[in-house]
Amino acid sequence: MPETTPLPPTLAATLSKKAHEFGIPGLAVCLLAPGRKSVFTTGVEAAGSDRQVTGNTWFSVASLGKHVTACAILDLAQAGAVDLAAPIGRYLVDLPAAWSQRPVLSLLRHTSGLPEYLAYTEAETVPELRASFMQIYGAMATAFEPDEGWIYTNTNYILLGFLIAQVAGRSYAAAVQSLFDRFGCVGATVASPQWTREANAQSLGMAGRDAASARREVIGDGDISFTSQGALAWLQALLSGQLLSAPSMATMLSPAPLRTSRPSPYGCGWFVDTLRGSTIGHHAGHYDGWTAMSCLAPAQGCGVIVMSNLAPGNTRAVRYLAQLALEGYAPGSTPLSLAPIPDDAPALTAMASAQLFRNGTALDQNCFAEELLHVVAHGSAVRNVINLWTGVEPLAFELVEQQQHPTHRLRRYRVRYPDRVEHVLVGTTPAHKIYWAWPL
Repeated sequence: MPETTPLPPTLAATLSKKAHEFGIPGLAVCLLAPGRKSVFTTGVEAAGSDRQVTGNTWFSVASLGKHVTACAILDLAQAGAVDLAAPIGRYLVDLPAAWSQRPVLSLLRHTSGLPEYLAYTEAETVPELRASFMQIYGAMATAFEPDEGWIYTNTNYILLGFLIAQVAGRSYAAAVQSLFDRFGCVGATVASPQWTREANAQSLGMAGRDAASARREVIGDGDISFTSQGALAWLQALLSGQLLSAPSMATMLSPAPLRTSRPSPYGCGWFVDTLRGSTIGHHAGHYDGWTAMSCLAPAQGCGVIVMSNLAPGNTRAVRYLAQLALEGYAPGSTPLSLAPIPDDAPALTAMASAQLFRNGTALDQNCFAEELLHVVAHGSAVRNVINLWTGVEPLAFELVEQQQHPTHRLRRYRVRYPDRVEHVLVGTTPAHKIYWAWPL
C-alpha cells in the first residue's frame, strides 16, 4: 500500500483556516484515494491545552461508530453465524414480543420501527447491563411495522451490540477489537468519550484501552474511538475489500426498500445514495464534546474521516469540512463538484424549503408521505422530520441533481451560507409529498 503523504499545501491551509473560523480546537483529517493516503492534523487536543493534535491523538467518533457495529454484524453473517433475514428474537430471547420479530437487517437499516430509548432518559443514567436496559426500556411502544418507515434510533444498534456479544460469545468490545486487530488498525478501539479525553491527557498512546467499556453490555450505538492512524487504516480496510466481501459491501451500501416500493437512503450504518449514478455513503457523529464525519465514494476508491474535539453545535461545519477535504483530494467525489441545474418543479422546491427550514412555524403534515407521517405520529423526542433552520437565512437553496423513478423522485439541493455549503437529499412521491429528507 502507498506511504502516507502530506496534503497539498493549499488544501491543508484551507482546512486549517476553516477549522479556526468554526472554532474547532483540534482536527484530524484522514484521506484515501487510489495510490494515495494522507493524514492532516491541526490545533490542540483540548480547548486551552498546549498539546498539539498528532497521529497519536484519540478522537471519539460517536454515531459514526454505528458502521463499525454494522461491519461486525456483516462479518458474522459472512461466517454463517447470523442470518440477516432472521428475526432478532432468534438470537436475543429476552426481547418483548413486539420487538422480537423484527428482522436483523431492519435494525441495521433503521426500518425496524423500534422506539428511540434516548427519548426516555431525561432523568436517568443509561444502564450498563443488558438485563437492566430491557427492564427499563422493553415496554416502549413500537412506531410501525418493519419496513413501513424509517426512524434513526439508537435502540437498533444497542440490540445489535447485544447480538454481537451473544453470537461471538464475548463482550462487544472484545469482538470489535478483534476486528480492528485482524486488519492492523492500531489506534482503533471501543471507548467512551470520557476515556478518550483522559487517554489524551495521560498520553496513553495508540495502545491504550478503556477497561470500563470492555465490561459494558449496553453499547454498540457509537462508542468507538480512533487516532488518525487508526481511522486511516480502518478506511483503507473498508474501501480495499479486505474487511467485507463484495456482497456484504453491497448490502451495507444499498438503500433499504420500504413497503411503499420507495427506497430509504440508509444502508447498514451509512446514509447512502448516488452521485452521478455511483454510490456514495456518509455518516456523522456528535456527542459529549466530539464530532466526526465520514464520506465514501467506493467507485472512485476514495473516502475521508474527519474528527474534531468540539460538540455539540458544529456537526454542520464538520460535515462541510469532510466534503471540502475529499473534494480537494479527489475532485468529483462529492456533491460540491455539482453545478446547479434548471429546476423543473419550483413549487416542489418552495414546499420543501418551507418545511425543512421551519423558522418558528409548525410542520405541515399535508406535505409528508406515510413514511414520514409514521415518525410524526410516533412523536419521538429525539428524531423527527428534520428542521435545518439555525437562525441564519440561507443565501441560496438550489437544485444540483435529481433522479426520477416511477415511485419517487430524489432531488439534491445545495444550501449556501456565508461560511459553508450544505446539501440535503429530498425524496418525494408522485403526489409531491416528502417521504425522505436528510442533510449531507
